[in-house]
Amino acid sequence: MSELSPMLNNESAAPAAVAATPAKPAARTGSGVMLGMMALLIALASAALVGWFFYVWQPQLVALQQQQQTLQNQQQSQTALFQSKQEELQQEMQQQLVNVVADWNNKQLEQLQSTQQEIARLQTQLDQQSGNVKGWQLLEVEYFLRLAEQKLFLEQNVSGVVQVLELAEQRLKQMQDASLVAVREAIGQDKHMLSELNTPDMHQLHLTLSALRQQSLTLPLRQSERAMDNQTEEEITEDAADWQSNLGLYWRNFWRGLVQVRASLPEDGVSLTAEQQISVRNTLTQQLLLAELAAMQHNQAVYAAAIQQSADSLQRYFAATEPAVQQMADDLVALSALQVSLPLLAPLKSPQLFEAYRQGMAVTELSL
Repeated sequence: MSELSPMLNNESAAPAAVAATPAKPAARTGSGVMLGMMALLIALASAALVGWFFYVWQPQLVALQQQQQTLQNQQQSQTALFQSKQEELQQEMQQQLVNVVADWNNKQLEQLQSTQQEIARLQTQLDQQSGNVKGWQLLEVEYFLRLAEQKLFLEQNVSGVVQVLELAEQRLKQMQDASLVAVREAIGQDKHMLSELNTPDMHQLHLTLSALRQQSLTLPLRQSERAMDNQTEEEITEDAADWQSNLGLYWRNFWRGLVQVRASLPEDGVSLTAEQQISVRNTLTQQLLLAELAAMQHNQAVYAAAIQQSADSLQRYFAATEPAVQQMADDLVALSALQVSLPLLAPLKSPQLFEAYRQGMAVTELSL
């Protein structure tokens, strides 16, 4: 019995040990549940925090988007308004130029008709005096003197008036008539008076301003971008013992390429967008067009102001180092010195004296 009791004790203890062993998974399952609950609580807290932030910042984000949309709409409306105003101004100036050119053409047509009538009258007198060489020559001189008066007061073409007076003087020299010396002296006085007038060639001025307007569309603009100066970099040796100096060179070259210090320049403040570039070119074109209109209307104040504004725009927005810009600047300086206002034109003396001579001849012929 004593020998069997240990064995029975061992057999009874074995089931107890077997029954106690499954208690460990139960503890593990409880800790896993706790971890899952904690993870779920953290996820719910995160979701609640995100939702709270979204709830708080959502009105501000919506308001910011609305402000951005409002600013974009205002910018678009201002751009459209500026473009419409600019187009209206350009159309108005072009219409003024068309009106001035039409008036000029009407004056030219009236002068042509008057000249044709004068030629017809002189032709009639020439037919009546066929065979009378002196009478024919006098009719030629009369025609030239009348033509000089028309060119002076209708066209303000001083150079053309001088040329016509020289033709009349040549005819009087060919006649070799001493009674016409007073008329020749009056022609000389008229030529001297015209030489003292400072009147520009309006046709050449029109061509010059038109060429400048076309050239302004292709002039190079001044921008902030500038090419960096190429600096010589120190060479890096291949010797492994110089790794410290090579590392220092790499570091200095990196900062030298990243940051470059130089003195400020005038063009650093100019950075034009594509729309601004078009606006600058259109402004310069309109200023030159205004100067052309003022010159054709002989308005010295408006002409001088338009040329000055054109020079200011050219100096401020265009690349002054370019040859084309420098040439336009020189042309504007030359144009600013011109006087487009009409001088005080005195009537020519030679036509009056010649008319008095013809009347005296008519009285003499009637008395004979």
